[in-house]
Amino acid sequence: MLVGCTSGQVDGNGPPATGAGAPSSGAPNSGVASGGATSTVAGSTNSQGGAAPIPAFEPAPGMLRRLTRAQFGNALHDLLGVDVSTSDIDPDSWDGDFAVIGASTVVTTENGVEQYQAAVEAALNTVFTDSTKRAQLLGCTPTGVSSDTCIRGFLSTIGRRAWRRPLEVTEIDQLASVAELAATTLGSAFEGAHWASVALFASPNFLYRPELGADGPDGVRRLTDYEMASRLSFLLWNTVPDQTLLDAAASGALATAAGIRAQVERMLGTQNGRQSVGDFAEEYMRLDRIGTQAKDSVLFPEYDSTLQTAMVRDMRGTWEAVAFDDQQSALSLFSTRKVVVNAALAKLYGLDASGLDAKTFKVLTLPEDSPRLGILGKAGFLSQFANQKEGSPTLRGKFMRGALMCVTIPPPPADVNAMLADLPADQPMTKRQRLEQHRTKPSCAGCHGQMDPLGLPLENFDAIGRFRTTDHGLPIDPSGDLDGTNVADARALGIAMSSSTKIAQCLVRNYYAYASGHVARPVDASVLNELAASFQASGFKLRDLVVDTITHAAFSTVAPQP
Repeated sequence: MLVGCTSGQVDGNGPPATGAGAPSSGAPNSGVASGGATSTVAGSTNSQGGAAPIPAFEPAPGMLRRLTRAQFGNALHDLLGVDVSTSDIDPDSWDGDFAVIGASTVVTTENGVEQYQAAVEAALNTVFTDSTKRAQLLGCTPTGVSSDTCIRGFLSTIGRRAWRRPLEVTEIDQLASVAELAATTLGSAFEGAHWASVALFASPNFLYRPELGADGPDGVRRLTDYEMASRLSFLLWNTVPDQTLLDAAASGALATAAGIRAQVERMLGTQNGRQSVGDFAEEYMRLDRIGTQAKDSVLFPEYDSTLQTAMVRDMRGTWEAVAFDDQQSALSLFSTRKVVVNAALAKLYGLDASGLDAKTFKVLTLPEDSPRLGILGKAGFLSQFANQKEGSPTLRGKFMRGALMCVTIPPPPADVNAMLADLPADQPMTKRQRLEQHRTKPSCAGCHGQMDPLGLPLENFDAIGRFRTTDHGLPIDPSGDLDGTNVADARALGIAMSSSTKIAQCLVRNYYAYASGHVARPVDASVLNELAASFQASGFKLRDLVVDTITHAAFSTVAPQP
């Protein structure tokens, strides 16, 4: 039965890592490691006004990571061949703006343990009550005794993938004894196999991913071969490793840079590999929030779950297309006219919906003069940063500053009212006018001055991303500013952002955090600079960034737990 566990550090011994044997930095000081509005690492200065040295790289401590909801569902589907609802299990924990980082600190509650157990039992009930599915899973006919070669072979084979490593003989013995007890008690060898499978999938060995590493002969602590296989699989496929990847781990191939690169290239060539970029985009752009955004049903009767699903797919699909189909610069995400739409989203975008319905999607191209451009013109972005009735330039700008430019905007002082004043019924005002009044307050001007000029060019789009030209009956002025560059509207903003090296550097920082499972730290500066240099040399190709990040020595290096 599943036991309650806490992701993160487990008992371990050894001194803190010193960076011995860690990757060195030969890249120029690009300033990528800047951590916000006032905190810098690379590119900072010392007390004498000279350039401060970049600190030596130090690996982050090894961790236990709980499977995210998506990973849990995908793993059960791939191993058992059944769809699993994850809506009733503990929600993901977000840290550093990523669920995969929060997975190392989340605590599984007692109620959460029961929820995982119920999900596992429901999935296996579906399999074992269907004779065809059961036969496909087992591949043999069990006898119900613990020495049965059928049940032991089955547990060894499926356990290797489920636990992402070979099971020890004692572990197979324990599971086989569960099968024998259940078979005897319930009078069915198949029920024995059923409940042994429940024990296998309800184990923390399935739900948690250890990334603790082991000391090598050179004194550097690296992920073990099987830990590396697991990290690769959950990053690039969001599910358990296949047999080929586990065989590579068994052969020692994943202990070499060439072996890792070969598997990365193979995995990226699959449909799941393509979707890994969409998985990153879904967390990076916080698309999970789309389904939680309530809208005024009178103002937006078309806003329903079908449209919300389309918004997510549009954003994910565009990221995937830029990375794999177009093979263009990642910065073209801000200027692309490509959209992935079903009938409802095509209508919202003013496109021909012929041949489309709620479940049929198609890649279309917006007209050259379309007012919307790139990922910031997508309904999946615009609807998130809005309330029930109208969009929010401040929230849109805050996300752009923080997530896309890596600049931290501090929260408003506790004694400041962050709400805009209500509109007088006889004196309509645009959102721009109301924000200008708000910024007259000295306590609000500084932060709003960094957010609002970025968000105001998107004022032509309402709370669900539908185009408009007026706000409360008044014409909209969509002009804004990108760090001193005047932009006339959303199109101009997208074009300006598509040439920003600051945004490219921030993308490196965020993908590194996502891939490594921890927020970028000052001691990651040299790695970030190296990745930024190779990213720029590639023409900012997103696929190349993925490969370079994974094959960098920092990806497979961990420190002992304190």
